[in-house]
Amino acid sequence: MAITSKEINLSQLSRELGDKGLIADFNDTKKKLILPADGVELSEDQLKNAIAAHVAIDDQAIKAAQRQLILDKLGLTSDEAKLLIG
Repeated sequence: MAITSKEINLSQLSRELGDKGLIADFNDTKKKLILPADGVELSEDQLKNAIAAHVAIDDQAIKAAQRQLILDKLGLTSDEAKLLIG
């Protein structure tokens, strides 16, 4: 178990730990609780070291930038794209 206030991308952290399953409670942003999932062998030190080295990537911001790049190439606004899709 580890408690941190650091920004965490849980799926990224799991990959950084070798695809170990993790569970978390992020309800308190100053005390984010992260635990290995049931049946996952992961020491507290391994988890704490991984969190210390972790630099969270904002997957949603990356996807938003990619979508905007496509819209820019097409010369469309996001509202126009929604009209086409919807």
